[in-house]
Amino acid sequence: MDLITTHLNADFDGLASMVAARKLYPGAVLVLPGGAQESVRGFLATHHLDISRLKDVALERVRRLILVDVQEPERLGPLKVLSSRADVEVHIFDHHGVDDGPEPQIRSQWPFLAERHIEPVGATTTLLIERLKAQQIILTAAEATVLALGLYEETGSLAYPSTTPRDLEAAAVVLRAGADLNVVAEVLRHPLDPDLIALLNDLLQSGSIYYLEGRKILVASSTYDRYKGDLAEAVHRLAELQGFDAVIVAIALDEKVEVIGRSRRPEIDVAWIAREFGGGGHAVAAAASVKGRTLIEVQERLTRLLTERYRPTLLARDVMTQPVKTIVADATVAEAERSMTTYGVNVLPVVDQKDRYVGTISREVVQKALFHRLGAQRVEDLARHDQYSAEPETPFHDIEMRMIELNQRFVPVLSGGKTVGVITRTDLLRSLHEDVIASVRGKAKSLMDLESSGAVRRRDVGGLLRDRLPREVHDLLQTAGELSERLGYSAYVVGGFVRDLLLGIDNLDVDFVVEGDGIAFARALAKERAGRVKVHERFGTAVVLLPDGFKVDVATARTEYYEYPTALPTVEQSSIKKDLYRRDFTINTLAVRLNPRAFGQLIDFYGGQRDLKERLIRVLHSLSFVEDPTRVFRAIRFELRFDFHLSKETLALIKGAVKMELFHRLSGQRLLDELRYLFSERTPRHAVRRLADLDLLRFIHPTLTWSNRLDRRLSEVEAALEWYKLSCLDRHISGWLVYAMALTEAMPDQAVHEMLERFPFTEAERGAITAARFLTQPVCRALSRRAPLRPSDTVALLAGLADETLVFLLAKNASASAKRHLSLYLTTYRDVKPALTGKSLQALGFRPGPLYRTILERLTTARLDGDVKTEAEERELVKTFSDQGRGRARD
Repeated sequence: MDLITTHLNADFDGLASMVAARKLYPGAVLVLPGGAQESVRGFLATHHLDISRLKDVALERVRRLILVDVQEPERLGPLKVLSSRADVEVHIFDHHGVDDGPEPQIRSQWPFLAERHIEPVGATTTLLIERLKAQQIILTAAEATVLALGLYEETGSLAYPSTTPRDLEAAAVVLRAGADLNVVAEVLRHPLDPDLIALLNDLLQSGSIYYLEGRKILVASSTYDRYKGDLAEAVHRLAELQGFDAVIVAIALDEKVEVIGRSRRPEIDVAWIAREFGGGGHAVAAAASVKGRTLIEVQERLTRLLTERYRPTLLARDVMTQPVKTIVADATVAEAERSMTTYGVNVLPVVDQKDRYVGTISREVVQKALFHRLGAQRVEDLARHDQYSAEPETPFHDIEMRMIELNQRFVPVLSGGKTVGVITRTDLLRSLHEDVIASVRGKAKSLMDLESSGAVRRRDVGGLLRDRLPREVHDLLQTAGELSERLGYSAYVVGGFVRDLLLGIDNLDVDFVVEGDGIAFARALAKERAGRVKVHERFGTAVVLLPDGFKVDVATARTEYYEYPTALPTVEQSSIKKDLYRRDFTINTLAVRLNPRAFGQLIDFYGGQRDLKERLIRVLHSLSFVEDPTRVFRAIRFELRFDFHLSKETLALIKGAVKMELFHRLSGQRLLDELRYLFSERTPRHAVRRLADLDLLRFIHPTLTWSNRLDRRLSEVEAALEWYKLSCLDRHISGWLVYAMALTEAMPDQAVHEMLERFPFTEAERGAITAARFLTQPVCRALSRRAPLRPSDTVALLAGLADETLVFLLAKNASASAKRHLSLYLTTYRDVKPALTGKSLQALGFRPGPLYRTILERLTTARLDGDVKTEAEERELVKTFSDQGRGRARD
C-alpha cells in the first residue's frame, strides 16, 4: 500500500501537495498524521477529498511512504514509526531547504530513503504541479482549485520574497486547468476577529525591535490563549502590519511554547532558528513546538540565537562611554599621570581651552616621559594628533574594523570638533561578547534606551514615585541616584517595591541594586544621610539604617548558581539584567533606574509588567523549582496575596518538582520559614487547600492530608483569630502558629512528635503546640461541662497557656459555655487584680514572705468570683488570715 502524508497541523500547502501526489501515485491512501490548521479544517468540512482517518489505516500494510511538505520524522506524529521500517520505501517532496543537504544526516533520519525532491521554490505544491505537467496528467477544476489554495497560501498570493518564477508558472498551470480564484480568495480571507486583535496587540506590547544586519526584526512573546485561529497567519499579519523584515514570536500554550517565524528577507533565516528548537520550515516561514522550557527561557534563547548569528547595526553613540575625562593641552605630563591614576584610565583625549579635540595621550607615553624626567612638559607636545576618530552616527562595525586594522585601542567620538564619547577595547569586547540586546538598549554604565530607533518601549514611572511615595522616601531615591552618578555607578530600586508600586499597594521596603560596588555605595549613602551601615562582605550586601529609623537594603548587582538542587546559592558580581534573572518570578524582576538622567525609567527584561496585567505568577526558567523548591511556597503565597493565578507552565513545573521529591531535601528551618510566611497571609486556609491540591502537604508530614474536618477547623481558626484581633487590641499573637496547631490536630500522635523534631520551633512555640495537641483535653472537658464554672476555676484551668493555644481552644470548642469561658478569660478574667498590693500588706503589718503570695492569690480569687468588690472588703478578707503572719513592719 502507498501512503501519502504531510506534517502535523497541516496547512494548505501540505494538503494540496497530498492531492497532487495522489495523481502521481494512483491508488495511494491520503492521511493526516495529526491535526490541521483551522482554515484547513473548515475547508475539509465542506469539501470531500477522500482522506482516510489514521485509525482506519493498517500501517503494517504500508510499503511506500510519500512525504510532502515535510522531511523530519519528528513532524509526522504517530507515523514516525514508519521511518525505521526496512520494508517501507520513502519518497520526499519538500521546498524547505535545498536538495544538497548532508547525505549522512538525511540517511540517519530515513535509512530506507528511495527518492528525495527538495528544491528552493515558494511552495511544495509547485514541485508537484511541475511533475503533473511533465507527465501530462489532467487536473479537474476542483483539484486545480485545491492546488491553487496551497500555492497561493504558501507564497502569500505570489507576493512573498520566497516566491520564484517557477511558482508563477505553476499558478498558470492550475489557472488553465480551471482553478476558481473566487474560492481561493474566500478560503484564504481571514478577517480580524477580536481575539486576533488582542493577540497582535499583546505581541506588539511585549515585543522588542532589533536592528540586525540592517534589518528590522521583532521578537515577541505572549501568553494570550483565547485566539483559536491559525497562529502562523497571525504572525504573518503582524509582520505585514508593522513592516518588519522578520518576526519571531513565542506563544505559551498548554504545556508547550509555540515558536513561529516569518521573514520577508531570506537572509534572515527563520528556519535555522526553528531547527534549533527542534522544528522546521524554510528561510521565510518556520515553526517549532518546545516542551519542558518556560516562555522566558525560550524568548531568551531566541534573542541569543539571533544575536549570535546576525550582527547588530550599532552606531558609535550606542556603544561609546560618556561623559569623557579629558585633559587640557597646557597641562603637564605629571598632571596627566595623576588624572589617569585618579580616574583609572589609560588614555586621555587632549583638548584646547575651548574644549575642542586636539589629540590623545596614553599612559605608556606618560610613563616614558616621566622616566626621562619630562614631568613638566606640556601634554600637547607629546600627544598623538593622527589617531582615527569617529562620529556618533558612525556604524560600530566600521569602528571595529578600523580599530583592528590600525591596532588602535582608543577611539574618540567627536561632534562639532568636541569629544562627546570614547570607544575603548573594553567597549569593543563588550559589544562582541555581551547580549547584544543590552548593548542596543544602552551603554554598559547606563542601560539607556536607544531613543531614535524605538528599539525599546520605555515607561517612565517617575510620576508614580512622586505621587505614591512619602516625600522623604522619594527624596531618598533621588539622593541614591545622584550619589550613584557621582560614584560612576548605576543604581536601581528593585523587586517587590516596584511590583507593589505598579499594583497601587503601599510598600516601603526599599531594595537598591547597584551596578558597581554596592558596599561602597551603602557606606557613602549612610554618610550622606547621617545613618549607620551594616555590611555583609560575603554577599556584597549592606543595610543602611537612617536616623529616623527607616531602613534600606543595598546589594551589588549579582548573579547566582546552585551547586546542587535545594542548596543555598553561590553569588557572583554581575549586571542588573543577570541580577534580576536570578529572582523567583517575573513580577519580581522589575527595576526602576535612579540615576538623574533616567530617574524613574522602568526596566523590564522579562515581561513582569505583562504578567502583572494578566495577574500571572510565572517563573523565569524551567529549573527554578529544582534549584530552590521553597519558591513553590512563595508562588502560592503571591497567588493568594494578590489574587493572581499560576501560569500553565509554572503549574506544570511545580508538579514536576513534586514528582522529583525535592522538598524532602529542604532543611526543617527553610521549610518552616516558608510555612510561617504562608500562614501569615490573609487566607491561610486557602493556602493549605492549595498545598493539598498540589500534593505538597505530605512534605510537612506524609500523614497530613486534606479533609472536610481540616477545612472546618481552619475556618474556625480563621474566625477565632479575627475575634481575638478585634477583642484584644493591645496584645500580639502569632496567627501562623494557631494554623500549625490545626494541622497537628489532623495528624496521628507519633506524626506530631516527628514534625516537632524536624522543624526547629522555638521552645515557646513547641510548648504551645504540644499543649494544644496533647495537654488540653481535660481543659476542654471542664470548659464544656454543664456544671457552672466560677471565674476563678476558669483562670485556674487556663492560666499559663499561650494565647495561641487559647485561641485554638476557642476555635476547637463548639459548646457555647466553653467559648464563653475562653472569651471571658482572654478579655477580662486574666486582667483582674486585687486593689491591695505587697506594700499594702506590709502597711497592714504582714511580714514579707511566702504568705504575701497566698494572700494576693486569695484576694484575686475573691475578686474574680465577686466575693469582694472594694478595697475595704479586701481589707476585711485579709483580717481573716492567721495572726501568725502579723508583725510590725520594718522601716
